[in-house]
Amino acid sequence: MFDLAALPDWLPGRRWFGGKGAKITSAEVIDEARLGGLNVATIEVSYAADRRPERYLLPLRSDGTPLEDARDDAAWLAIFDVMRGRGEIPTRSGTLRGERFDGADSPLATLPPRPTVRRLSAEQSNTSLVFGEAVILKLIRKLDQGRNPELEIGAVLARRGFRATPTLLGALSLEGGFEATVGVAHRFVRVESDGWSYVLESFVKEPAPSPQLLAEIRELGARIGELHAALAVPDDPAFAPEPIRREDLQRWTAGLLAELERTIHVAASAVPGLEERRDDLRARIERLATAKPSGVRIRQHGDLHLGQVLRAGGQWLIFDFEGEPARGLAERREKHCPYKDVAGMLRSFSYAAAAAQKRGAPAGNRSGPAREAFLRGYHSRAAGLLPAEEATAKVLLASLELEKLLYELRYEVGHRPDWVAIPAGDLLRDGDTMEWRPPGVES
Repeated sequence: MFDLAALPDWLPGRRWFGGKGAKITSAEVIDEARLGGLNVATIEVSYAADRRPERYLLPLRSDGTPLEDARDDAAWLAIFDVMRGRGEIPTRSGTLRGERFDGADSPLATLPPRPTVRRLSAEQSNTSLVFGEAVILKLIRKLDQGRNPELEIGAVLARRGFRATPTLLGALSLEGGFEATVGVAHRFVRVESDGWSYVLESFVKEPAPSPQLLAEIRELGARIGELHAALAVPDDPAFAPEPIRREDLQRWTAGLLAELERTIHVAASAVPGLEERRDDLRARIERLATAKPSGVRIRQHGDLHLGQVLRAGGQWLIFDFEGEPARGLAERREKHCPYKDVAGMLRSFSYAAAAAQKRGAPAGNRSGPAREAFLRGYHSRAAGLLPAEEATAKVLLASLELEKLLYELRYEVGHRPDWVAIPAGDLLRDGDTMEWRPPGVES
């Protein structure tokens, strides 16, 4: 039998656990829904020092063994069936409720009672299971109070008829006491490749992107522009575009300056010359505060890069709208300049070019044409959401890409020292990192 007192030692070994490196003072079950011999438990993890407690989803078998430590298709099916059957299972403080948003032709309606179950192994922060090779259920392991953006955005995209994403089919939610989304189901799509692998393999083969690849990247930019247009919903307060104000620019500037200082503190010893560039980098950031307010803030993907898009049937699909799991739910739901998503994708092209050279590909001009193609496609679809002032648009995109660079540098110093040179080189070179093309350029 699994000893729940061992949770503080067991949790750091889980890929979905966000408290790695922090000292756990306690971990206890605070709520549970009983499904036959299965307990769908909510655990609260407390930490030393100033770190706030966190809550996680932990399915437990009848003997107390965490479900992920055993192959038990029947137990996973029991969870799935709550969603498929629109079940309402009482918990200590409320209800575990299943929802469905599908129609008569949905795979949820045509699956057999006991479909096959396949767990995906590549997940980091969640657990994903494929049922009958037709439905994929993502169980959200780190629980935040409120409706998860994965569900919230998926429902809006379905209503708006946006087709470049897997269809939302259903959800599992805790209601009553602590309310949170614990699972989201989509139609399972067989894909040719994820965007990162697709672009990287092309970059490895050729010193410059082929005309076909550039056309596909322009198409990807157009899909992201269409995504942003679909997420701008005037009659929905949570999604209505809001004007970028002077105080927004000042707030974003202050946040970026704080991130710069944090990055220098973390990375200065690993990146010669970083501290000496502090004043130059501060000056680049401070241009944002004095830019003329223009454009709108909208809801967006929140963690966009090439790994969050798929190639299927010769088309691009965008997925995983949860945002960055390390950030709180309120922060992930904030509206921002649409260029925040764009900056993540531009950095991904730069990373793919550098990764190709790490794999032995000869030097070439890969990222520049790819980034330009993406921007052309994006601007052809999203011009109405962007600053009318070209100077404002330019400084916003440059600032948001700089924000991504600072994050990348901190991440690589802490997790992949061999990759530090990629963001460090781009951060320290003279000038801005982006290639500018004005909004409205046709692809």
